[in-house]
Amino acid sequence: MASKSRPAPGAGHVGPLLSARCTGCGKTSEKRTTEIVGDASSGSFQHVCHSCRGVTWWNALAVLEEADSA
Repeated sequence: MASKSRPAPGAGHVGPLLSARCTGCGKTSEKRTTEIVGDASSGSFQHVCHSCRGVTWWNALAVLEEADSA
């Protein structure tokens, strides 16, 4: 019996947990990403904003939880 490999985690499920603000609508939310332009505590990244109904740029406000090292 062969073991099935576990699928890779999707976007928003890896990286540090950030408090961030959408540049489109100003909504503040918690997001995870590994693709930050600049410093994790003050950089920017693209992520889905459900209020804007699409991918927008987000500005990191604070690191809430560091990424898992496992």
